[in-house]
Amino acid sequence: MDLDVLYEKLGNPGRYHVLVYILQCLTYFPVVVNHVVMAIFGVPPPHHCKIPNGVLVNESIPLVDISGELTLDKCNVYDNYTMSSNSTVYCPMGWEYDVTPPDKNIVTEWDLVCDNKSLSGLATTIYFCGVMLGGLIFGTLSDLFGRKPFFLLTLFVPVGIGVGLAFVQNYITFVVLRFVLGFFMQGLQTTNFVLVMELFRPVHRTTVGLVIELFWGSGVMLLALIAYLIQDWRYIQLAISLPPVLAIGYIWIIPESPRWLQAQQKYKQVQDFFIKAAKFNNVSPDQLVLEDVHVAIKREDDKHTVTKKYTIIDMFRTAKLRKRTFILFYLWFAVAVGYYGLLYSITNFAGNKYLNFFIGGAVEMVAYILTVFIVNRLGRKKVLCAYFVLGGVMCICAGVVPAKTGDGVDIRWISTVLAMIGRMNMAGCFAMMPLYTSEIYPTVIRNIGVGACAFWTRLGGVLFPQILLLGQYTFKSLPVIIFGVLALAGGILTLILPETFNKKLPETIQDAESFGHLVNTTEEHIRQGLTTQDTHL
Repeated sequence: MDLDVLYEKLGNPGRYHVLVYILQCLTYFPVVVNHVVMAIFGVPPPHHCKIPNGVLVNESIPLVDISGELTLDKCNVYDNYTMSSNSTVYCPMGWEYDVTPPDKNIVTEWDLVCDNKSLSGLATTIYFCGVMLGGLIFGTLSDLFGRKPFFLLTLFVPVGIGVGLAFVQNYITFVVLRFVLGFFMQGLQTTNFVLVMELFRPVHRTTVGLVIELFWGSGVMLLALIAYLIQDWRYIQLAISLPPVLAIGYIWIIPESPRWLQAQQKYKQVQDFFIKAAKFNNVSPDQLVLEDVHVAIKREDDKHTVTKKYTIIDMFRTAKLRKRTFILFYLWFAVAVGYYGLLYSITNFAGNKYLNFFIGGAVEMVAYILTVFIVNRLGRKKVLCAYFVLGGVMCICAGVVPAKTGDGVDIRWISTVLAMIGRMNMAGCFAMMPLYTSEIYPTVIRNIGVGACAFWTRLGGVLFPQILLLGQYTFKSLPVIIFGVLALAGGILTLILPETFNKKLPETIQDAESFGHLVNTTEEHIRQGLTTQDTHL
């Protein structure tokens, strides 16, 4: 008997596991809304230099050619506010924004436009630097001291940080607190996902890992609704920061991972977990006696006893592994850049920014649901390649479609639709990558491999705001074209990787080179205890 057999006695899965799973999925909402809220907070509305009362705009602000259209200069006015002057000066009175109260964000409040337009993207980059650090720190801490303490810490501490953000009065304080918030948000996501995976039998983990993504997509939609109803960034910040207070009961409801307790030889607590779950599921605790738990623990200990310690260096030990590792690094990076880049830029496309944001979350839901149904029917490689290629083509097309036809008809909506389809496919890639990656790497370095790849997702999160900034210095559609090229290259590189569906998963470095004989991967998951990691790291 092992721990998975004890799990099976509780149900398939039992009510207790389902309840805990739903409660933990709900904690995805604070993660996703804080990860993507700068797409609302940092959008520059139409603006021009503020002019004195009684002065006409058309006579005091020069026109500039932007993509073939004459528009008001956003950063300069004629000297003395008169066209008779041949010189211009940089907005001496500040800026006037074309917004309808109470619509207000950090751009309008701190004038993050013109010479300061890079500061909005920089705030996002700094946040994801905190995310990158949190992923490294909290993964280690939860391995040493347990999943639950850091899950609770990272769930409740951000409440105070988020409330503080709603009252900051300057940009510097804002980005510092956002960095700290990103640090804790990634800690919440990391510890929560590991805890979820360790509470389920391997046969359920693929489905559990994919279904949890639905809460990510619904979180995006929820933020769009909150932002539309409130519109003032300070009140939006309060609205997304306070709800975790309602989760105070998690302190008593959410259990520590039995697998971590077993690894720490805390046998009595392992037994208490199974007895508590058994009572909740109306299963007789007599079936889960202490002797059974001790036998399971001993066998788990024996199963995890290895003679060699593997490191990240083993990912590059052989030619095939080395090639696959570099390709996977690129794929994870391209997915993060493309997904977050499209998510953050969607509010700049034609149409209502709140509606675009909501529809963007809805198309993500389509991708996640579709992936759940097709991943075990069409295989991993084909689906991932299709997502990358289709997403890349849609992004490139969205970037090259003109704003107007030759007859002057506005067709910017076509770019919006194409970008939405591109984003749906990038979301599908996000859902696929952890499963596919975990099946490519052999058992002995599987967690090391997926963890190393996840670092490149965080790096993509750090760099995508700077790619978006290129559009303000060159031409508006350049970033989405870059996202498309990166994705298209990812689709081509995917063809080099092996198909893993219905194949014997590799256990050793040598197995990874040959990739074994055909078996059902679901059965292999059960035997090897395969786990995946969350891609939105």
